[in-house]
Amino acid sequence: MQVPATGSTRLRVGEIEIDLRCGELRRNGDKIKLQERPFQVLTALIERPGEVVTRQEMQQKLWPTETFGDFEHSINTAVKKLREALGDDAENPRFIETLPRRGYRLIAPVEIVEKSVSGPKAAISPVPPQHGNPQGATLQKRWPVATIGGALAALLATAAVALFFPLAWRRTSAPSRNAWVQITNFADSATSPALSPDGHMVAFIRGPDTFVTAGQVYVKMLPDGQPVQLTHDDLPKMAPVFSPDGSRIAYTTVDLIAGWNTWVVPAQGGEPQVLLQNASALTWADRKHVVFSELKTGAPMGIATATESRAGERDVYLPAEIASMAHRSWVSPDGNWVLISEMDMVGWRPCRVLPFDGSTTGETAGPKAARCTYGGWSADGKTMYFSADAGDGYHIWRQRFPRGVPEQLTFGATEEEGVAVSPDGRTLITSAGIKESTVWLHDSQGDRQVSGEGFASVPGLGFVGTGVRSVFSPDGKRLFYLVRKRGSRAFKSGELWMTDLATGRIEAVLPGVSMTEFDLAPDGEHLAFTALDEEGNPHAWLAQLDAHIPPKQLTLSVARQPYFGPGGDVYFLLREGAQEFLYTVGPNEIAPRLIDSEPSAEFSNISPSGDWLLSGSDSGTVVARPVKGGSVIRICSSCGAGWGSGSKFLYIRFRNIGEMAGGRTIAIGLPAGKELPMLPASGLKSAEDAKGVNVVAEIDMTGKTVFAPGPDPSVYAYSRMTVQRNLFRIPLK
Repeated sequence: MQVPATGSTRLRVGEIEIDLRCGELRRNGDKIKLQERPFQVLTALIERPGEVVTRQEMQQKLWPTETFGDFEHSINTAVKKLREALGDDAENPRFIETLPRRGYRLIAPVEIVEKSVSGPKAAISPVPPQHGNPQGATLQKRWPVATIGGALAALLATAAVALFFPLAWRRTSAPSRNAWVQITNFADSATSPALSPDGHMVAFIRGPDTFVTAGQVYVKMLPDGQPVQLTHDDLPKMAPVFSPDGSRIAYTTVDLIAGWNTWVVPAQGGEPQVLLQNASALTWADRKHVVFSELKTGAPMGIATATESRAGERDVYLPAEIASMAHRSWVSPDGNWVLISEMDMVGWRPCRVLPFDGSTTGETAGPKAARCTYGGWSADGKTMYFSADAGDGYHIWRQRFPRGVPEQLTFGATEEEGVAVSPDGRTLITSAGIKESTVWLHDSQGDRQVSGEGFASVPGLGFVGTGVRSVFSPDGKRLFYLVRKRGSRAFKSGELWMTDLATGRIEAVLPGVSMTEFDLAPDGEHLAFTALDEEGNPHAWLAQLDAHIPPKQLTLSVARQPYFGPGGDVYFLLREGAQEFLYTVGPNEIAPRLIDSEPSAEFSNISPSGDWLLSGSDSGTVVARPVKGGSVIRICSSCGAGWGSGSKFLYIRFRNIGEMAGGRTIAIGLPAGKELPMLPASGLKSAEDAKGVNVVAEIDMTGKTVFAPGPDPSVYAYSRMTVQRNLFRIPLK
């Protein structure tokens, strides 16, 4: 059978119409939402209707680099999403039949529909037709399965890009790096660029982090003026922006006591003043109204708008999940739309565009399934720009508004964060550079790097993950950590690696299994970890370090932050609706058990005996709660805390907000038979406040991003970050 493979060719499976070119599904004209990977599974089944497509064939075609555990989870999730989109039932299927432990079969009729009047309409049956009924061919011709291959092969070959990258993104001709113009030339870093309305000045923060960072606000006349420092305080900062008349620069300060506040400083220099409290990443919607992020009591951080005096305030956007935070926003030039970047407890999410009147929550913008930190608009409002990481680091993307396809503009070894589009739309300024992370060991021999090549990190007390994690083997001879091998929207992710501390031998422990956090069991043979599915949702898993048995998912529900408790029980947070609750499951149990009927989104550690839970975050207060009920004990403020191996020491890290916030970590020796020290009723507010407590070690965390304790306070691991960035002007046309 000969079928023209043109862009107008479509398929119909039952009542579902499939547009291969656009990667879309429709039922009765209504578009059906379906992610990229489930769509790929559907096309693989369509190629061979009526035949069994084995799981092994699916893996080779769609998941060739994933290990067994990752693949099993991925295909199960993809098929589940596909069935939901089709309205299919696994028990009584109309579309997709499951053959246990073998694979899947498409059992619904498939019709190739060609719009052209000269093109044929070929209906494909998943089973060979009955013979002796030639009259039926005058209405709808049924083709034997063996004959279908050629027709679909031609069709699918032409649509291959749409099938396996269905409108996910498009690579455009990148501006040559020779055309980039360097704006700053610091030996350290310049981040968070913002252009004045006339394009003659650029404001930025001289500091290493692209989110919240230690550093000062500077301004520079373009093209060759000297940078001028405008602020002189120790508060972490973020998001400088010019006022509409260019006379002031607003910026955010972050303090664990005072909160997220917006200050303004004259662009020509002067004394900073508070503009709005509980308002961060402020921008101007017009000359009279500002837009800002605001913390809500009992609700997520959302986007609001008001006048500069906060009159007429209204909400623009609130994330669906309590633990989410919408951190930045950019209103379109016509004032009708707003771009938003937001994060949850896992990491940055894709950017979002929605009506500025807040009538809907909008939809994702920029590259799908990417972590997106910055956005911006062209002066005519017809193009959106993003800093997003779609798997190969942060780069600049653009997308025509409202119906364009994301295009990647920058590539290469550096990462580009920050978007400041020039008023004429011909260039943008971004912060480009390199960030590296390594894992270090401190012991009696001093400090030494133990990770090899790659972006490596340990989970523990720091910006990512507020609880103590077990990363050393029980005998203290091996150290486990993560090495990033592929992209993820999580703050930190990677494959599990190990260094033998005596010999220096380095090896991958669970190759191909990407995780965002882990905790080593007291027996040294098992590992609890969190891994993300294709939609970026976290799930809790249990694995054996010898990899003889594939990793086991602890629950099908969204779950994260697993910790080992006594007896090998694993404690983790399980999502129910918009909230999270603490559950546990034992080594021989199947169904998780609810530990606490109260939401526990800030659970951070379980005591070695299982009698105490720590909850709280490093941006607030940590408390200890008795599992069996009783009085809550306040541990510390502006801190993270957790027990080391055994029950001899409690570690507390005091720090400010920001990935490289430094601070100090103290180790408190615990009385025999006790898991908590004697503390003031208000808890500890700083390392200096702990002078009357049995502090056996105090560790300066300058240059250390994450702390993970070892067998005793004299041995610990930490992540060390090195960053170097400068501002560059990149041509857009």
